[in-house]
Amino acid sequence: MAKPKVRVIVNGYGIIGKRVADAVVLQDDMELVGISDVVADWRVRMAQRKGYDVYCSVPDPKRVSSMREAGIEVAGTLEELLKEGSVDVVVDCAPAGFGARNKESLYDRYNVKAIFEGGEKHEVSGLSFVCQCNYDEALKRAEEGHRYCRVVSCNTTAACRIFHAFYTNFDVPRARMLLVRRATDPVKGDSKGIMNTVVPAHLPSHHAPDVRTVIHDAIPDLYSAAVKASHTMYHFHLYDITLKQSVTRDDIIDALRDEPRVCFVSTDDGVIGLGSIIEISRDLGLPRGDIYVIPIWEDFVTVVGGNEVLLAAACPNENNVVPENVDAIRAMTAAETDWERSLRRTDEALRVPKVLY
Repeated sequence: MAKPKVRVIVNGYGIIGKRVADAVVLQDDMELVGISDVVADWRVRMAQRKGYDVYCSVPDPKRVSSMREAGIEVAGTLEELLKEGSVDVVVDCAPAGFGARNKESLYDRYNVKAIFEGGEKHEVSGLSFVCQCNYDEALKRAEEGHRYCRVVSCNTTAACRIFHAFYTNFDVPRARMLLVRRATDPVKGDSKGIMNTVVPAHLPSHHAPDVRTVIHDAIPDLYSAAVKASHTMYHFHLYDITLKQSVTRDDIIDALRDEPRVCFVSTDDGVIGLGSIIEISRDLGLPRGDIYVIPIWEDFVTVVGGNEVLLAAACPNENNVVPENVDAIRAMTAAETDWERSLRRTDEALRVPKVLY
């Protein structure tokens, strides 16, 4: 007898939320109950246009009336859905900080599973997630009754995937990462973001501690630094990774090539920067130009002294966490007990590319 589909609602229909909603719809073992938000702007109108049921995120009659007066056919409130037991998992894509409040006011009260995004602190969920790194941990915690999970940020997700290729193939005592972060998301460029400057973050940046919430002590000595630049699409990463054993460049290339949701690009092919990858992503024809994978410049992979590896990568900040949300749903509901099968199902449904061109 087939398992019932996992019933999912996406709370917060922004940059990540709308992508997660679309991704859930494409899964044959999930059902999108609807999306919830607190406004009636173009984003929510687009959700309604797609045929998604729209709910109000807060139990406020005035807010519901305001949304309806603006033309949104509000099906009810998120709280009503949770009270009825009509949802198995809430994917909370609300702005940073709201997830913690929603947990306290709604998810705890109605004993529902919830997945948070990287804007929330690890402590909100007590479990952070990247599929290939710790799916089994999430599954075990869920089977023990744990209800909450956090899909880490785009930058942390990218770093975890790259580091996974190293610590599962080599002994990695030390790693350093430098991130050049985009100023803001493209859609927010109308109202915020820096221009014509580079702004350093405090040292160390929060990324290395965040990586540790997923990979734990797999790399004992891990440090990160970050600067914010004035572009709006994709982050840029540089890595300096020290191994205990001596390796060849081919050893590193093979390990990265076998790693899920990582791919290669090369300046020899004309991919000279982030702009080239953005153009490639549009030419691939996937929705919104999303690629979900982490491009690494193959020709930049360098081995120094036999055991120090340098590499450069791009991070598609709007979309690389989307497949992770799908896999997190499966792990937290035990809909799939094998991480590789979940990853494969997700990637096939989303048409996640292993090769960009």
